[in-house]
Amino acid sequence: MLAIKGGEPVRKKEWPQWPVFDEREIKILEEVVKSRSWGGGLSDSGPWEAKFEEAFAKRHGCRYGITVTSGTTALFVSLLAAGIGPGDEVIAPALTFWATGSAVLMTGATLVIVDVDPDTYCMDVNEVERNITEKTKAIIPVYNYGTSPDMDALVKLAEEHNLVLIEDCARAHGFEWRGKPVGSLGDMGCFSFQEGKFMTAGEGGIIITNNELYAERCFSIKNCGRIRRGRDISEIGIDYWWNWFNFRMTQFQAAILLVQLERLDEQLKIRQENSEYLSKRLQEIDGITPIKVRKELTKHQPWPYAFKYDPKSFKGVPLHRFIEALRAEGIPASGLDHPPLNMTLTARYPSRIKRTKYPVAERAMRETVTLPQWVFLGTKEDMDDIVEAILKIQKHADEL
Repeated sequence: MLAIKGGEPVRKKEWPQWPVFDEREIKILEEVVKSRSWGGGLSDSGPWEAKFEEAFAKRHGCRYGITVTSGTTALFVSLLAAGIGPGDEVIAPALTFWATGSAVLMTGATLVIVDVDPDTYCMDVNEVERNITEKTKAIIPVYNYGTSPDMDALVKLAEEHNLVLIEDCARAHGFEWRGKPVGSLGDMGCFSFQEGKFMTAGEGGIIITNNELYAERCFSIKNCGRIRRGRDISEIGIDYWWNWFNFRMTQFQAAILLVQLERLDEQLKIRQENSEYLSKRLQEIDGITPIKVRKELTKHQPWPYAFKYDPKSFKGVPLHRFIEALRAEGIPASGLDHPPLNMTLTARYPSRIKRTKYPVAERAMRETVTLPQWVFLGTKEDMDDIVEAILKIQKHADEL
């Protein structure tokens, strides 16, 4: 009998807890408290902030790192540093958290939303190319569901049309494309450290780049218009002087993130191995199709893990009922983690958004099941529990 009908659930054990911490976070926070250097740096980055910027940027193949308050502000500041504003168009995918789109709207630019690839749920390059106009100034590819768009094609497209490529890496810490860290493939890469991300300080973000001018502009924009000690405003560009915001990260956050970075590669390896194992097992179940991870993505981890569900293989049980049954079996499943951008932002900003058609993104709402990233810090036996729960529901679908 299914657990939702009173039977014994497949899974009774707890899943790995998140965030992960130990004495190292506590010790380094004590150091920050005793230092009395708590806030964000002014003319230069603060002591822990500077160490983290350098370490994170280096791990992701870049020379410069600029910490900010969130992944949203990382995108916003990057767009401003690239000179994006009213009259410009920026292309983003339909399936992404709405911050990707709202960051564009915050600059005054027009958001162009394109559909996603049916296998990866990431930006469809053909749709991007179809929507490039003389007003297009930037593309924001998003790494989502542990996979990515075709970054080779997007880099080429950006170069051919002289477009700024800003990678939304909020869910891609440690990812590598053909062995090259993501965030370093385009002009700037933007990461989030919100509580559910692969590295977290509760909140926070960082911009990484190999472009010194963009780095200095980002520092100035996020730092109330200040420039680094020893710099001259003429080096940055007078047009950016009006962009005065306080988006500084505290030394407490930076210190925690320094420790979190020490765990990144070990945790990535565990998540990647478990997600690949789960995908292999799920492919054997009729009606279940894991979202495809592109072969060029040599390092990856799921945020969240996603698979497509076909009710025809489960005696017509609708998606929401399947998810309820899965949760009753002890599996922390959900539906699509957010509606498509064309459904969340268009009603409020109809004149600032260019729309096309989104059959793939809208179908995803009706067929997607997701699992949180911390599940994949477990074992292969934990993955087997997920498979067993799905097979149990399939076998007893007539109970639903």
